[in-house]
Amino acid sequence: MMNSRLAFVAIGLAVNLLVLARGVVLMLALDYADLGLVALVQSAIVFSGLLHFGLLNGGYRLLCHAGPRYKQRIIDLAYTGFALIGAGVMLAAIVVAVTLDDATYRLVAGLTAAGGLATLLRSWMTNEMVAAARLKAANLINAASILASLAVLVLLIPGASSFDPTLVAVVAIVIQPVLFAALALISGAVLRPGGLRFSKRLGGVIFRAGFILFLTGIAVQFVNFFERTFVSANLGIDQLGRLYLAFLFVNLFQMPLNIVQQSAMPVIIQYYRKHNASSLRIEIRNIYLQIALYCVATAAALTWLAPTFVNAIAPDFSRDLRWVYFMAPGLMVYAMSTPSSLMMHVVINYRWYLAAHISAVSIAVLILGTIWLADCSIGLDEVIVLRSISYALMGAIIAYGWRTLSAEKAVRGGKTDSS
Repeated sequence: MMNSRLAFVAIGLAVNLLVLARGVVLMLALDYADLGLVALVQSAIVFSGLLHFGLLNGGYRLLCHAGPRYKQRIIDLAYTGFALIGAGVMLAAIVVAVTLDDATYRLVAGLTAAGGLATLLRSWMTNEMVAAARLKAANLINAASILASLAVLVLLIPGASSFDPTLVAVVAIVIQPVLFAALALISGAVLRPGGLRFSKRLGGVIFRAGFILFLTGIAVQFVNFFERTFVSANLGIDQLGRLYLAFLFVNLFQMPLNIVQQSAMPVIIQYYRKHNASSLRIEIRNIYLQIALYCVATAAALTWLAPTFVNAIAPDFSRDLRWVYFMAPGLMVYAMSTPSSLMMHVVINYRWYLAAHISAVSIAVLILGTIWLADCSIGLDEVIVLRSISYALMGAIIAYGWRTLSAEKAVRGGKTDSS
């Protein structure tokens, strides 16, 4: 099992590097205005991919210890929800497309909707495969989908095609989750729904386990989308493009953390349910150590490798590294709260988790909204510093919250804190 987990993490990190390669190609092939549009599309895809209303988190929590019949009921309910969500997302895309004059932009709107729904399905399928310990299948499908995404980028070579470069970029991004979902279903790596069914009782269980996490996730993505809309509306779409390197860094930095959480969650849940406090503490401490080393390695890479790499590959973007440096400290503080977040997920006590996200999101939206309404002047430095502070605030509150919960002995069934 440990070897499978290590392979899952290793493949995830390799995919991370390929995503970096895709980002570099887009930086080289597109101008700042096109990159700004791609950044908005990516934000919309992630935002719509989180419109699961608790299905993703609550369902995953139950899949980690469900029997075969109960698991099939969860699958059927989940896909019923996905069908309804997909209909809503596609309707929204049609409404947006009607308001657009450019045929390419209308196609981009449709692709964005498809990418959002496919991203939701990919997240669910990845969780299902991890919960069922089908990590090899997850690795193969993940690798195939990112390689297909990179293959599309061949169309960006001058003279290779007559397609709009922005459209090619969007297709390259969208094809990854779409192909992942298709391969997972075709290969049998995930269970297929037996039918579209809704159980009020089961829905209530999933809702209680996952809705708060849905609110926090959607709130963070709302801030991201609001922030990008703010920059494009007030500073220009080309200025949003200048932040593409910082956005790429955020996505790349968070991807390994998500992989660690996905691979560790089933193990931690089993330890907790069996009241195996000693093994649970060891697992949590190992995660702390891994993340601390990851942050140190990231800081070293940003200090010594990033300037050389950017200057060699995309020298025009070297001045944009400043926003990566502004963003990194807050992200690292947030990353160190990952074990605390995991434990809150396991015990299903989200009081402090919700407080952390509400506080950070409210402050960011209030500040940016006030500046927007007051028509005040603000630069990219201030926007990114505010985002970094928001991440740091969330991380600090989450870590403090878990320590408080542990001290209050809010976790029943044995002492499970990691201190």
